[in-house]
Amino acid sequence: DIAPPRVRLAGVTYVTGDVCLALDPAIGEGADVLYNLAATHRTPGHPPEAYYQTNVLGALHATALAEACGIRQIVFTSSISVYGPGDALITEAAPLRPVSDYGRSKMMAEQIHRRWLAADPGRALVTVRPGVVFGPGEGGNYTHLAGALRRGLFAYPGRKTTIKSGGYVDELIATLDFALGRATAGKERDVLYNFAYPALSTTEEIVATFGRVAGFSTRYMTLPVWPLLLAAWPFEVLNSLGLNTPIHRERVLKLVQSTRIQPAWLQARGYEFATDLEAALTLWRDETKGTFV
Repeated sequence: DIAPPRVRLAGVTYVTGDVCLALDPAIGEGADVLYNLAATHRTPGHPPEAYYQTNVLGALHATALAEACGIRQIVFTSSISVYGPGDALITEAAPLRPVSDYGRSKMMAEQIHRRWLAADPGRALVTVRPGVVFGPGEGGNYTHLAGALRRGLFAYPGRKTTIKSGGYVDELIATLDFALGRATAGKERDVLYNFAYPALSTTEEIVATFGRVAGFSTRYMTLPVWPLLLAAWPFEVLNSLGLNTPIHRERVLKLVQSTRIQPAWLQARGYEFATDLEAALTLWRDETKGTFV
């Protein structure tokens, strides 16, 4: 990673490195599995070329490292952004229609990893397309939502029925172990799956669940989208002047775009989810003493 670890664990060797550059084969010496989790992902927030430099060039360097070190298993975190937004239910068989540089770069990275897989029948690849992943250290959508609900500064943008698929970080790790186990056992050498809870959650249901778990108020108005887009425009001007803010019209539009993802691969193979949305938020609350950070 290019950033220092939040927590240093005993028995773990930490190496500072950039996947945008060629990787020293010594890093992977003796390894059995390579996990490529690197990404430039916040949309918007980066120039278009940044997504390709990290996600595409990074995939080339990661697979080259695996090849140089004789690593025969790779786990790669892609994204549901390769499907594009929409209200239709999406399984792994859905066509890929990315609408952002992030989604397009992730689609290209998937193809690079699959090319590595095809070069040797003894290799195995696990590719996961996660929805919104939340939990301790996330610092993203769910963390911002929890903070807004705690302060009572929330309103539904556009509608309450927007579907946002995703799951808890611990559950994501459990599915990676499940998928890699099947690859290691020789049952499947090319695993591709969506990660999200089977039960679909609307924005209203997510807010209601936070209310049950944390006691936050759940009574909020719905605001039309156009005033929010108008209010975001001046912040984009500030961003263009170098004064970075998290407010952008594209982010406002994402709030009313559904991501309706079905984990069909996991369901077909009998994976049993250990949590659901309410159980996950409860775990997160307890682990962070109610701060949701």
